[in-house]
Amino acid sequence: MSPSSSAADPAAAYDRYRRRVRLGQLLMVVGGIIAAVHLVMHLAGSPSGWTDLAAGYPIAGLIFMAGIWLAGQIEPKRNK
Repeated sequence: MSPSSSAADPAAAYDRYRRRVRLGQLLMVVGGIIAAVHLVMHLAGSPSGWTDLAAGYPIAGLIFMAGIWLAGQIEPKRNK
């Protein structure tokens, strides 16, 4: 399927839009889970430096922000 034919199909464009929004919502949930796990790790003890960076608030924030960016996409216009 060529790019021009898929761009002309409003149903396909809407399906791609819905998949991007759902992926964004999933990334926001994953970012929240990473932040919650990191909080529990801090309450249980001090995590190591690599764990603090790899599973810490900065990574959780980046994943959450990527999810916000994907989920906040503008809906494609439909021809009536």
